Amino acid sequence: MMRIQSLWPRVFATATLVAAVVWPLTAQAQAPMVNLTNPCPIKAENWRGRAFYEILFMFRQPDGGGIGKYFNSLSNKLPKSKDVMDARFRALNAETLKKEFGGDGVFFNGPRRLVANTITGMSWDGCKQRVIAGIPLNLDGVFEVPSLEKFVSGSMPAYKPMVSKRTSSMLFKAGETVYELITPEGAVYTMFSLSLKIDPKNTIENLPTLGKRLTLPAGWQFRSRKLDKDMVLTATADSNPPNTVVLDQLEGNYQYNAGASAKK
Repeated sequence: MMRIQSLWPRVFATATLVAAVVWPLTAQAQAPMVNLTNPCPIKAENWRGRAFYEILFMFRQPDGGGIGKYFNSLSNKLPKSKDVMDARFRALNAETLKKEFGGDGVFFNGPRRLVANTITGMSWDGCKQRVIAGIPLNLDGVFEVPSLEKFVSGSMPAYKPMVSKRTSSMLFKAGETVYELITPEGAVYTMFSLSLKIDPKNTIENLPTLGKRLTLPAGWQFRSRKLDKDMVLTATADSNPPNTVVLDQLEGNYQYNAGASAKK
């Protein structure tokens, strides 16, 4: 834990963690980043298997792409059980939220469960909460997608490395089982959150069978392994090369793990 506490996060994008994917921003689309003010650190400790939710509010760009801000509940206490909160999240209506908060499109990322044990990161606007259907959400970043229509009407692309601009640290404790994708080039990606959006039974308890449920592209591999010591995945917003993530077809979210070997 001392290693995590010593890392001072500057920008948090998740999810997730998490999960939110950020394509490289064009010069035209960078202006909204100026609106990310009053940063504040957040921490979700002992969160493995717990629920969190993310809503992305998008605005159309002249080239057909989209840019917007995303709001995430990670680290916030939920007022009801995860089953109740899952139902509330699934019942949200994009058109209703567009009228209330503005924007040209809304993407619902989740319901999600964290696979890492603890995650630290940075939120914005002083951690002021936007409560939607009883779900407390923080402003966690700005993102851009190449096609607004495709993004808000369908799923994010699977098995395609994408840039995720954030600064965060994710702890996986010794003794935990981690689940990983290995690219044809031998790059290892470790899962840090899963989604119940496509498969409601895709829970933390069912991860041991995940490999049998995935259909991998040619050359890709899936594996699970038990950790014999703590593992920390870190990302920095200004890293070069940038941090990348990969989704499986169930929208599980995996981060590039530079410290892992494809041979282990």
